Order: sequence, then structure tokens, then C-alpha cells
Amino acid sequence: MMSKTRSSQDSEASFELVVPDVGLRMGASFLAPNITNSLGVSNDRDAVLVWLNTRAKNAHTRKAYLQELRRFATFLACLRGAALAQATVADLEAFRAWLAMPYLPEQGWPTGYLPFRTDGAGKLLGLSIGSRRRADITVRGLYRFLHEGGYLLTNPFLQLGKLTGEEISFEELSRLGMSPQQYARKLRQDAIREDNLAADKAFSFDLWRWLRAFLDASENTWRIPSADDELEQGADAVEPWPLERRARLRCILLFSYAAASRRAELAEATMSAVVKSGSRWVWKVVGKGRSATDGPDRVTLDEDAVAALQHYRQTRGLGSYPDSSEYGIPLIAKLSPKRARRVELKTGEGVTPGYLNSELRRFFNFAAPFAAQVEPHWEIDLRSAASHWLRHTRGSHFALGHVSLARTAEQLRHKDPRTTSRYYVHMKDEERGEAVDEVTRLLNGA
Repeated sequence: MMSKTRSSQDSEASFELVVPDVGLRMGASFLAPNITNSLGVSNDRDAVLVWLNTRAKNAHTRKAYLQELRRFATFLACLRGAALAQATVADLEAFRAWLAMPYLPEQGWPTGYLPFRTDGAGKLLGLSIGSRRRADITVRGLYRFLHEGGYLLTNPFLQLGKLTGEEISFEELSRLGMSPQQYARKLRQDAIREDNLAADKAFSFDLWRWLRAFLDASENTWRIPSADDELEQGADAVEPWPLERRARLRCILLFSYAAASRRAELAEATMSAVVKSGSRWVWKVVGKGRSATDGPDRVTLDEDAVAALQHYRQTRGLGSYPDSSEYGIPLIAKLSPKRARRVELKTGEGVTPGYLNSELRRFFNFAAPFAAQVEPHWEIDLRSAASHWLRHTRGSHFALGHVSLARTAEQLRHKDPRTTSRYYVHMKDEERGEAVDEVTRLLNGA
């Protein structure tokens, strides 16, 4: 095995791995150990490409893997002076601690690349324990693949235990000015805070009823400004949305809720994916955790979603109902140009997942002050909401409606029931409460 000497050339090679748009461009200046391996590669770049092509055939999975790999490789190059094939157990331990307590060096960091979110003051925010575990699983999987394929003689991850979420180095504790006991106490407080935040990413039944009704309410003028509109001319001067955009928003809102869709799935969908099955309409989707060879999942739609889709199709000059032959027609399309509004829009580009989310957030923020007149705390929920709230809302409503865990997992297309069970937390709280009440009645002689 080659020497562990970390030259500047090695660091540059690893640095180049993460700089470009695709996240993978590295020359062969760093060579892995000169051994026979089944991967048939001799440098980090080619080894990573084989891993991606083998383990991340789904576009969404590949994007997620690249995001985690870019952060890890940049950490190694800029903070540890190492390439991927040179990482040690100490490097991996430092990476785990860095995910929770991030910092950047003053020099040698890619311009314009931030691996973490920041607060209002520009301070880097560490990842939640769930995000840290995803990062750890991704990098661990890469090293296992490289080791089992013979590209690496050893796998440093084999010397590490399971990620606990409490990893921190003595150097980091010293920098924070905290003792191990103080740090452990902070983690417990952070865990409660994060759980409180995660529990609120869904609309209550009452708020959801109000939001649906607001679509047709008299106070909804559809004068929904963008940020630039509000700054330049004031909300009152904003033109009302055209009928096509209103119908599209209604469809996005009600379809996303009924189908518990992820925004990337909805942005990719075409009209051919919505089909009649008996008396019901079904959406076919090949989503997260599935490949094309698995075939699509089937999600049954409710009447509101179907009606919203019908209305939206009519504003686009399409027939009332989807047709299984409409492979080239996006389910959610970009708006037709004003000069062509009377022309049938049977084809056209679909919106991006980011735009779909932005459109929903514009509507939520517009509705927020009206909702506050009914319940003040609804405004906070709406201003915090994003597209994924609709998926969480569907799951929560299934749980509160006492729909079985298995049926809810099927509707949300979860492969692991433990993922679905988080929506049942309120039901479990209520069941525990009934047990507490029973003991109280016994104590009071009732």
C-alpha cells in the first residue's frame, strides 16, 4: 500500500473532485494502492464513478449521494489535507464531529460553496442527527464498496462504531469552552428543540379545511405578489393571477395533498400517469426507493384532486380527463405565454421542483394574514410551510383518522413502517393519556 504522505498534489486532486457543477472531475494525479482490484480503476475519480453507476441508478439517489460526497471530499481536502483513498479513522471521526459543529478554514475553501445552512448572522448551522446519519451511511457505503472491490486495502469505517450523534473531539470542546457534561446537556436540549420543530410540519384538520375554502373565498383576490412586486409597487398594485395560474395552484395544492407527493415526483409527472381504475382515479409514480424495473406505485386520488386536475386541464385547452397516451404532456406545466393563451397547450415544459415549491410558498404567505384573523397561530404555520408540508399533512390526517399504519405506509409509499409511525405520535399520546386517566380514576375511587 502506498505511503500516507499527504502532498499538496494529493489535496489538489481531492479538491478538484468537488469544485465543478457535476461534482466529479478529478485527474489521475492521485493513484490508489497499486493492487489488483475488481473495479478496474486506479484513482478516486473513477472509483467514485463506478460506485455511483452501481449504487445510485435512480436520479434522486444519485443527486443525494453527490451532495454528501461533495461535502465529505471538500472536508478532507480543505480541513484534513487528504484525498478519499487516504482517509484515516481519525479523519472520519473528525468528519462526524464537523457535521454537528461545522467551521470553515480561512483559506483553501471553494468559492461560493457552503456545505451547511447559515443563521441570520452568517454562522454555519450543524446538521440534525437524522441528516448526520444519512451522511454517515452514504460515506460508509462508499468505503465499504471500495474496500470490497479491492480498490482499498483497508476500510477505516470498520474501526468506527455506530454514529451516536454525540461525537465531538477534545479540540472542538476546547474551542467551545465546554466540558463533556455541558456538551451532553446541550445535546439533550437540542434534541427536544428539534423534535418540537419536526412535529409542526403539517396542517391541522381545521387549518387545512380553511385553506381549501380560501381558494374560493371572496377575500382571496389572487393579487399574490412576488418579493420584487411588494418592494417595487406594493401589494395593492399587483395584477391578479390569470385563470391558468390559479387553476394550476389549486391543482398543485390539492393533488400534492391527496397523492402525498414529493415535489420532484410531481414536477416529473406527465398526464399519462393519471389513469382510471374502476370507479377511481389513480396516479402511477416511480418514486424514492424504487427503480423503473420495479414498476410504479399506485396512489388513489380523492375527488378534490381529480376535480382540480380537470379544471386545470380545461384552462390549458386540454380535455377534461387525462389520457394514458399523454406521455409528452407535463402534469404541472409552465404558464403559456400571454399572447398564446387562447391556443391549446397540449405540450410544453414542466416546472422544476424548486419552482413548484416557490409557487406554493407564495400562496401560503399570501393566505397567512387572512388565516390569522381566524386563528393567530395559523399565520405562523403558513409562513413556515413549504411543499413537503402537504405530504406530512396527508400522513398526519391518515393517522388522526385512525387509518391503519400499513395503509398509511402504502399511501405515502414508505418502505420502512418506522418512517410512517412518526405520524402516529399524537394517537400514541392520546392512548397513553387514557391509561393515565384510568389510573387517576382508580386513585380517586371513581
